Amino acid sequence: MHPLLFTLGPFTVYSYGALMVVAFLAATLLSIRAARRLPPALVAIRPDQLIDFTCIALLGGILGARVFYAVLHWESFVLSLQELLAIWHGGLVWYGGFLGGVLAGWGYLLANRIPFVRAMDQCIPFLALGHAIGRVGCFFNGCCYGRPTTAWCGVIFPGHATAVLPIQLFEAAGLLGLYALLRALQRPVVLRRPGIVFGVYLGIYALLRFFLEWFRGDQVAWWAGLTLQQLISVGVLLMAVLLLSRALLRMPRIEMNMS
Repeated sequence: MHPLLFTLGPFTVYSYGALMVVAFLAATLLSIRAARRLPPALVAIRPDQLIDFTCIALLGGILGARVFYAVLHWESFVLSLQELLAIWHGGLVWYGGFLGGVLAGWGYLLANRIPFVRAMDQCIPFLALGHAIGRVGCFFNGCCYGRPTTAWCGVIFPGHATAVLPIQLFEAAGLLGLYALLRALQRPVVLRRPGIVFGVYLGIYALLRFFLEWFRGDQVAWWAGLTLQQLISVGVLLMAVLLLSRALLRMPRIEMNMS
């Protein structure tokens, strides 16, 4: 755990915030690079539009993640409302951020008449990469930790009497693998069926998150022994099944220029 990177005069740079910036830059720059390499017929959102799109989605994501966290931990903010703005201390819920980012991004796409599913197929691998980098930030910040363990991989965070599982790093590794898979799927034959790449992301991440929740040490059961994140993951998995079924059963909608 290393929450503070350095202090320069009155300015303090936190690991969590710094890695969020790295995640955003990596996702944005790599998505622009990938868009320039796609066949023109498969480009849903142009490289020059991606910066606006990712900035808007980021703002919506931060807002959604913070609101979700504040609702779940409202007692932490009753006596210190200004702490709501201190996102560099941590306290962002991924599914809240994902919903907020998708809604904000959808508004931008709608305003620019860009097909939502095709845009998500184009951009979603880089969200997985950014998420992986963000989870490393969680590790340095000491949040989102796992259950107590005596295994070799256990990490002792300040405030913990025993070592806990570094679930943040496990999820980061899973997300890197998901990023590699989604990039491999971004081929013309797959992209001609809008929804496959996005659906695979939703399905695999939902399964990954559902499984890792069993080993989290900072979550409580909401219903039938499942955490809130697991219940949301079940809903996301159902959405993935519907999206993939629709994409696979329909004939390809994007015609390639074969001349």
